[in-house]
Amino acid sequence: MKLTFLGTAAAEGIPAVWCNCAVCQAAKKSGGRNVRTRSQILINDDLLLDFPMDTYLHVLQNKLDLSRVETVLITHAHMDHCYPQEFMLHGAPYAHDMVKPVVRIYGNEHVRQRFETALKAEISPAIAATVPFNTLHAFDTLTTESGYTITALPAKHTKGEECLIYAVTKGSKTALLFNDSGILDEATYEKAAKAGLKFDLVAFDCTYGHRQKGEGRHMGALDALGEREKMEKNKLVHKGTKYVLTHFSHNCELSHEELTVKEEPLGFIVAYDGMTIEL
Repeated sequence: MKLTFLGTAAAEGIPAVWCNCAVCQAAKKSGGRNVRTRSQILINDDLLLDFPMDTYLHVLQNKLDLSRVETVLITHAHMDHCYPQEFMLHGAPYAHDMVKPVVRIYGNEHVRQRFETALKAEISPAIAATVPFNTLHAFDTLTTESGYTITALPAKHTKGEECLIYAVTKGSKTALLFNDSGILDEATYEKAAKAGLKFDLVAFDCTYGHRQKGEGRHMGALDALGEREKMEKNKLVHKGTKYVLTHFSHNCELSHEELTVKEEPLGFIVAYDGMTIEL
């Protein structure tokens, strides 16, 4: 399993769209790993986690053939994770010679409603047939045609919405991908353990940088430490498990280099746009 962190920022990006704070000005000046687009993860070349408005930029930056993607997992309905309008272009006359003629999209009921609202005005019936939507709930499991086993777990993010995170298994490897979430209930880890899950990689929401919030709809690195302990307690991880931090806000007030200095001693990999990890 190869994971590419196409984007690693929270909703506003770094530098943020409208911002002139010191962090954003420094990111504009230094460039490189300090510039972060909205969070998205590509697994191998055929499964995407989330679909932000920066997807087209990710295609250009990483020279992707997005027509190879056959599965898209959406965590929740916020626009930096769910930008349905691009799916109007999934077919002729906008796209030709695609590798996979159908891409299956999965998400909660709020995501389904967002897709229906965004697409009904313009999408053609022929293209609509190539982008079927499937509603998922917490603890649902599915197997894709290309052999992924996907388990949806409940995230702690938006009140009134059944936000999800996903455990993705291919062969003998499993990755747990957070993107947006606060601290999970202990029962979630217990159910994951009973389901036989064991993670070779965990990618944590780190919106708050090197901080501990203890509650709310996002995490910082010190919250991720606590989640890692829960996973160890429930035997969901092993000695070789890789722990990645992603989904950073400019409000964490740290450059990529400063984050790396703080987080690497804690056993975390600080993701950057375009970073790849092979399991």
